[in-house]
Amino acid sequence: GIDAGWNDNNEYGIWDDAGSSAGFGIPIPIRRSRPLQALLMTRATMEAQLRHRADERAYTVTRAGPPGIQRYAQTWSGDNTTGWDTLRWNIRMGLGMSLSGMFNTGHDVGGFAGPVPDAELLIRWTQCGAFSPRFIMNSWKAGGETNCPWLHPEALGPVRDAIRLRYRLLPYLYTLYHDAAQHGAPIVRPLFYDFEADERAYADCDDFMFGAGLFVAPVVTPGQRRRRAYLPRGPSAWNDFWTGAAHAPGRDADVDAPLSRIPLLVPSGAIIPVTDTVDFTRLHDEPSRQFRVFPAPGVASSAFTLYEDDGIGFGYRRGQCADVTITLETTSRTIALTARRTGDYPLPYSRASVVLPAGERRRVTLRGDGLSLALARQR
Repeated sequence: GIDAGWNDNNEYGIWDDAGSSAGFGIPIPIRRSRPLQALLMTRATMEAQLRHRADERAYTVTRAGPPGIQRYAQTWSGDNTTGWDTLRWNIRMGLGMSLSGMFNTGHDVGGFAGPVPDAELLIRWTQCGAFSPRFIMNSWKAGGETNCPWLHPEALGPVRDAIRLRYRLLPYLYTLYHDAAQHGAPIVRPLFYDFEADERAYADCDDFMFGAGLFVAPVVTPGQRRRRAYLPRGPSAWNDFWTGAAHAPGRDADVDAPLSRIPLLVPSGAIIPVTDTVDFTRLHDEPSRQFRVFPAPGVASSAFTLYEDDGIGFGYRRGQCADVTITLETTSRTIALTARRTGDYPLPYSRASVVLPAGERRRVTLRGDGLSLALARQR
């Protein structure tokens, strides 16, 4: 009757390298038993869930495991400690794990152990954590405090906004999960993953890509309200996600970093699917869709394919899924968007809104095949 399994403290705690385990009838050395034990334990947890609810996907978490553990579970960086340095180095750890095949990972927001995070650190960690595949507050503090959105009243507003942004981004994130599972593309990745021709993209920094469409510039220093970020060469321009302001590629940009939001930039041509609502009562199963579109300034074309299924069962294995492909074509005077739906999954929506950056004045045409598009108020 257990809905999900969280395997914790499941590292094989025998450190005598001369030891062995029974194996499968043939003794094997401890150095091989350690990773195998966590792998098989997590596999058993997943299989037990599937036997209990054969028509639903299993959800399993594990703290330990070798390469291959991504078949069975989500993981995280373990018992981290509250501090600005931890926030910074957890980003690097997540990128390393993602490049190693473990794309479904995250960190305990605010720090598991150590001191209670102050309001600013809790806000910045939540804003950054919203762009991890695994997004959770989990803690143990000696004084009995618990990391939670309402830990500091003055932090509640920005923390709430970050959580709501995460929920609005679920259509985009779900597609990234699908692409990771099907093709091995990591969800969070260092800049050089998408911009390998730019030497400066290999420099150590705090910034990362969330899929190919969102450049995340987290704030990992207290008191910082403006950030400098290097925007790689490749796209014709970079747009501020919040304001639409354009920045030139291949150079440093100073971007606003108010405590109320995390700096986000989008390469020209990107299409970001989000929910089209400010009603957060439905949360993960919100059926509305909106496409945030960032057209290139001149002649260009791009596309994004949104993946949809019921999010619960295995109907996708029988073709009960759908792709919604949005194609964007631009000139110096026009913007053309086309939506095309394919697949057998009945979408819970028949229309989607389109939002362009504030100040966009080109003539816009919208076409739909299986899904109608409507231009919403620019912002």
